[in-house]
This record gives sequence, C-alpha cells and structure tokens, in this order.
Amino acid sequence: MNTPDNLSDRERAMRKELAQRTVNVSSSDISEREAAADSPELIEIGRQITRLIEEELLEDASDMLYKSLKKHPEELMLLNFQMILESLKKKFGDYTEAKQAGLKLIEMAAIKKNPYYTMVAVNNLGIIAHKEGHEDYSLAMYLAAHYIDDTALFTLCNLAGWYSRKNDLEKAMYWIKRIIRTKESWNKDEEIVSFLKKDESLHNLRTFDIFINEILSKIE
Repeated sequence: MNTPDNLSDRERAMRKELAQRTVNVSSSDISEREAAADSPELIEIGRQITRLIEEELLEDASDMLYKSLKKHPEELMLLNFQMILESLKKKFGDYTEAKQAGLKLIEMAAIKKNPYYTMVAVNNLGIIAHKEGHEDYSLAMYLAAHYIDDTALFTLCNLAGWYSRKNDLEKAMYWIKRIIRTKESWNKDEEIVSFLKKDESLHNLRTFDIFINEILSKIE
C-alpha cells in the first residue's frame, strides 16, 4: 500500500487532476467520453484506478493497471493511465518511462485515429516537460494539444498557468477568458472555480487587477 504523507498540496491536486481527466465519470461530460471511445468495461476499470490514485494508493493502482494491460495491451485509456502512473512515481528528475508510455499512446491513438487520446497524451507530455524543467517544450506541447482540441478545459488551464508562472499576465488572461467561455455558468462550475481560486499556477495572476475585477469578483 502506498500512502505518502509528505506530498505538497499542489502534488496532491495534480494527482487528482491527472486521474480525473483520464476517465470522467460525471453525467455532464458524455461528449468527452464519446470522444474517448472507451468501452463500458474499460470505463469501470478506469473508475477504480482513478479512485486509487485519488486515495494516493499508487502501488495498488499500478497493480490493477498492469493486470488490465495484460488483457488489453492496446487500449488507449490503459496506456494513458500507464503514462500518468509513471509520471506520478516521482516528484522531479528523469521521466523516461512516462515519456515512453506517452509516445506509445500517441502511436496507438494515431493507428486507431483517436484524436482525443492524441490530445491527452500531448498535453500530459507538456506536464512532464514542466516537471523536468523544460518550460519552452512544455508550452509547445500545450499549444499542440490545444490545436488538436481547442475546447479541452485542462489544456486551457495549463496554458493559463504557464503564462501566469512566467508573470506574463496579459497572455494568462487571454487563456482565462477562453476558459470561462467553455461554460455559460462558469462561475458556478466547481472545477473551473477551484482552478481560478486555488491553483498554485495562478498565484501571480491573482494579484492582477483585471483578473480580480473581471473574474474573481464574479465568483460567489
């Protein structure tokens, strides 16, 4: 059982975010699940692995994943979980295994002509690049993922966070405005509100008057 107790709040949030973006079980995201083209059996496996990641039981999640991969070695959802779990095993350093899993996911997604998982893999390669300290490459991956699907919320969030960390607050605001256009009632959406109010990547942006007046002031 893997129950680390020395994780930062950001690392905990990243684990939950990475798991949730892989298999979204809420009824409001039917279109995303259809784009992923996962079978009901795999969706259920994904739910169980997601729960284990959220509970920080990474060894248990890995055991379940690799047992499933033996039965379904080319399933895109499982390959994506492989990439995620390899990236979560360490906080920093060399992520060769995670990148190799990501490249395999992209290859299989291309063969299966699945743009959703292509986009997810490219976005996650951007996260890995950020964790390795390759910020320019990280931005390139986020932009490429956005090109594949310009409505994907997590890519928009990553782009806003990237520019905020660089203190380029006007460009960060551009992506924030793209985020709030994804949903009419954005200021009541739990995921969006949590990102805007709490995500560490937006620390610099929360001191920016335009962000305070146009965004934070409209959140209850």
